[in-house]
Amino acid sequence: MASPALFVRLSKVALLGNLVSVQRLFSMFPTGMAGIALVLLRLSVAVMLLMLGYPRGGSNSSIWAFAGLAVLAMFFFLGALTPVLSVVVCGIEIAAIFLLKNVDTIHMLFSIVDTAALGLLGPGGYSLDARIFGRRRVILSTDDLADLP
Repeated sequence: MASPALFVRLSKVALLGNLVSVQRLFSMFPTGMAGIALVLLRLSVAVMLLMLGYPRGGSNSSIWAFAGLAVLAMFFFLGALTPVLSVVVCGIEIAAIFLLKNVDTIHMLFSIVDTAALGLLGPGGYSLDARIFGRRRVILSTDDLADLP
């Protein structure tokens, strides 16, 4: 028969596991080296998107399609609505594999993986999302100013 202490320890581990899983639901907008790495990942995905729509010589690529992809790439690089754009761009890249000719499938698969990773990691601290949705300090009255260090 198991001892009650074992159940107490198991419940503490389960509680800690639940706290960690809940913590992962919220974006932390990391800065520092992790934030710079996310900027580079956003740049990589934006360039891949531009390469997808760049009109090549002799092809029937539309300049309007390239302009639309350029706008998406700009928003992606700036980090505006990154999780939503990640889903949209993954859909575009998957459609490109099936619909476009002369597309390097391996290259597109790695681009999809990069885009999905960025969607799961979030935009980082150096993004418009961090400025819009990041943490803020709310001061409710001037009396609270006296308590500040």
